[in-house]
Parts: sequence; C-alpha cells; structure tokens
Amino acid sequence: MLDFLSLPPEIIEKITDQLEGTYKKTLRLACKQINTIVEHQLFANIVIKYSNYQPDLICEQLEALATRQTTARLHARSLEIRGFSPDSHLGARSRSRSVERSRGSRSRSRGPLAEAHQTNKVLLSFLGQAISSLSKVREVWWHIGVNDPDWSQIVVMDALVSLPFVEVLRISLGGAPTSSLRLEQLTNMRRITISGYCADARTEFVAGLRTLISNSSGLTHLDVSVKGRADGTDVATLHDLLGDVPAGAPLALTHLTLQNWGVRLDARILPSLRSLHTLSLHSAMDARSVAASEDDDAEMAELVALTTACCSSSDEIWDALRADRIWLTEISTDAVSGAFLEYLAAYTGVQRLTLCSALANDGLVSDALAMRFYTDVLPRHAASLVALEITPEYEGKWCFGRHNSASLLRCANLQTLKIHIISGEINRAKKQDVVVSPAPPSAFARPLTRGPLLKWTLLEIADALPHLSHLTIASADSESNRGGRSGNPSIGHIYRVNKEITESVTTFGPLDPSALSKVITTPVRDYVARSDKNAGSGLWYRSSMSQGSHLEL
Repeated sequence: MLDFLSLPPEIIEKITDQLEGTYKKTLRLACKQINTIVEHQLFANIVIKYSNYQPDLICEQLEALATRQTTARLHARSLEIRGFSPDSHLGARSRSRSVERSRGSRSRSRGPLAEAHQTNKVLLSFLGQAISSLSKVREVWWHIGVNDPDWSQIVVMDALVSLPFVEVLRISLGGAPTSSLRLEQLTNMRRITISGYCADARTEFVAGLRTLISNSSGLTHLDVSVKGRADGTDVATLHDLLGDVPAGAPLALTHLTLQNWGVRLDARILPSLRSLHTLSLHSAMDARSVAASEDDDAEMAELVALTTACCSSSDEIWDALRADRIWLTEISTDAVSGAFLEYLAAYTGVQRLTLCSALANDGLVSDALAMRFYTDVLPRHAASLVALEITPEYEGKWCFGRHNSASLLRCANLQTLKIHIISGEINRAKKQDVVVSPAPPSAFARPLTRGPLLKWTLLEIADALPHLSHLTIASADSESNRGGRSGNPSIGHIYRVNKEITESVTTFGPLDPSALSKVITTPVRDYVARSDKNAGSGLWYRSSMSQGSHLEL
C-alpha cells in the first residue's frame, strides 16, 4: 500500500477511475488519502430520483444534502434529476393495482401510494435546499415526467438559479405542461438541449427559452428536438429562439439541432450561424408542403401565410448556407434535394454525414439524386469522411450496389458505415449476392490489385477499408410497396431480406486477421470475427451477443 500511495495523485486517480463503483466504495475505506481521491469520483454525478421500491431513499438523500450532512455536495459536477411522482416509474397496469391496494388492502408491502403524501412533504421541505447545496455543479440533466407534481418545476428552477457554475442544461420533456418552466431565470449557458414531447411548445416554454438564449452570449450548442401537436396554427421557428439575440453581438453557435421547427436563414439569423460546423435538421416546416397537403380554408390559409413568412424551403436553407459560405463538417438531415447536393459539391471536408430517409416522393427522382450524390458529391469528401450513414425508406440507388461500390472504396478514412442493400442483388437462387461474393475473399488481392471494382461486394469493401471498425447492413422496403396502404407486404419483404443478410454475413470467410477490429451489425445482432471449427479453419463472423435478439430469424 505504501508503494501505491507513493505514486502521484494524478496516476492514482487514473487507476481508481477504471474501477467499478462497488470496488471504489470498498477502496475508499483504506485510508484518508485514497478516500479523498475516490470520493471525488464517486460523487461527481448526483442523481435525484424517486424509486417505487425504496420510497424513503429520496427523502434521506435530500435531507442529507439540504442539511449539509454529506460531503458529496462538494464533489458533484453534474446533476441528474428524474421523476418525482410515486407512480412515474410504473406502467398503467401497475398503477391500477397500486390504486386497488390502497382501497382497504392490507398488503405487507409499502406501496408507492402509501408513501406519496409523506414523500411530497419531504420534497417540498428539502428539494430546493438540496439542489442549491450542489454549488459546484456545471451540468444539469432534468427529466420532467408527465406525472410530476406541478410545483416541482417551480422549486427546481428556483434552485438552479442559485447554482453559479451551471453552463450545460439538458431537459427531457415527458408530456407534462411546461408553463411553470421559467427558463428565463437562467443565464450564461454554453449548451442547451431540449428534447421529448410538449403539446404546445411555442406557448408554454419557447418564450422563456428565447430569453435564456439571448442572455447566454457564450452559447455554442443548441439542440431543440421537441415533438408536439401538429394540428395548430402556431408554428415554432428558429426566429422564436434567436429573435432576441442582440444584432451587434451575435452568437457563435458551432452545433445546431432542430426537429419539427420552421427555419428561415436571413440577415437576422445568419450572423449567429457563421461559426457553425455541425447541423442536424429534420422534419423542418415547409410552407410548400403545408399548402400542398392541407385544405384551402381560412385556418390553413393563415398557417400557410405564417410558414411562408417564417419558414424557408429546404432548397432555400441550403442555398443560404452556400451563399454565406458556411461549410459544415457534420451534417444529419432528411432534407435531401438538388440544392443540398449543390451545397455539398461546393466544398470539401465533411467528416460525418447522415442522410435519413434519403429519398424523394418519386422513385425515379430519388434514384437520380442518389446517382448524382455517389458520382459527383461523395468523391469530394472521400478523404475527410470518417462516418457515413445512408438510410433510405425504399430500395433504390441510395442502397449499396455495383453503381456506388467504387465511390465507397475511395473513402479510405471511413471508420463507421451504415448502408442498406437491394434485395434483388441478394437472391441466392439466382446466385446473386451484393453482401458477399460467390468467390471466397482469399481469392481477391488488396485494393490496388483486385479485379474490377464493379465486382466488389459490401463485406469485401469493408475488409479493404483500413480504418473501418463498424459496418451496419440494413434492409429497406421494396419500391413496389411505395404508397401501399397495407403493411403486410413490407413486413414480409423486410423479414426475408434480414434473414438473407444474416446468412450472407455468417458464411463470409475465412477472414483476414484485420477483421478482428471490425464489428458487423445486421438487423438481428452484432457480429465479430471469431474462430469456428464447424465452419473450417480461420476466422468467421459470429454473434457477439452484445445486443439484439439471441434468436435466429
């Protein structure tokens, strides 16, 4: 022990940081010096939550923090606040049973409803003081449950205002009203994340969030991915968030994530985005789609006028970014269009690219966009790309095939790849398989000497990419099912393709030793390179059992 203690504290801290929590609790009993180091690690993150199985635990925890009986408050750097409702962690069936037990039942167990009144009294007494005692906290993650008491938002917000160093705020909305969520009380945030569900975000909390953003001059990360009602005429827009930012002191946002928001990039908004390098844009409100999909009545006319004034089309968004020379290095979007491809073709250096539901309403238009992407756009970013994810809803040219294998092979620095395949090219009855080649991989040489690129298949390309560590092979719906009203054909199609993918992966081999560093993910499970005597000598892709079902399709 003396030799161990003679090490510098920084080294001891790195060693103990690798231990699990139970071992740290035992180790801190060894001596005062080790306790000082380990205690800081154990209590760096404080979690406040109600447990149905230990209803007294939250009461004891809050009282100890509020009355300064524990030194944990001195070490906490992050705070996670979970549900306060006694029933918030129960399913509907469990809640109904607990209600039945409370009606004269003499159950031995102390159900959550039996403790609800006492728990609420303790929460009211100590919750605010307990949070205020964590004076060194810098990051707060708050889950607002649908069953949380109405007063909890007020108490928590009042307590958070007293914490001087909080700069990261993450709020997950569970569907409860947020009219008491007074975000305008906070200031000087560097990262803000609001996610979950809120029925009417624009009227409930957007005004407070707008004030918080304007009072956070150092804000760099803004993530607002809130789902809500889609039948109202109130449209939440990026102007609602950044409208109060001083014109002479714009923000320097580097990360922006928006989902279900209207976006118009004009002279009021663009100055705050000129440092942007990461953008995630999904389900953006578009006036043209509203006008095309809704009836022409007075209410919808008002909605169209509002979205036209505050929301750009996806083409206008990418044109504005290109005109202002805002070149992104990380992009995640479902707004794939000709303007988007023109934006990507205007520069180089994209590192992470995610195209979700990368398609058009028409299969031919979608295929045209895909061919343009693989032919003209992807090669411009081949040297910089480390992560590429393309997830179309229907099969077509966005999926892997002989038309894009050469372009993918140029991405020599790719570390993760997710791509779908075309079922017609994995038909074993016709001796076609886009996932693997009929010839064993040992029959091929390395990239520069291997045969024509059109003969390359997906796992062979994964084997040839030197830095690739994770390949995800997925299935898409058949193009013939586009616009179908019944889901049965789609379910049957995807089931069959998933089964073929699994069989293709498990029969690909024997593998080179380089495959030991790769993980292949299919719709069923993860596969890693392992020896299998039943399959023969060498390495083969076999289930890692790390996730997914352990049953074969």
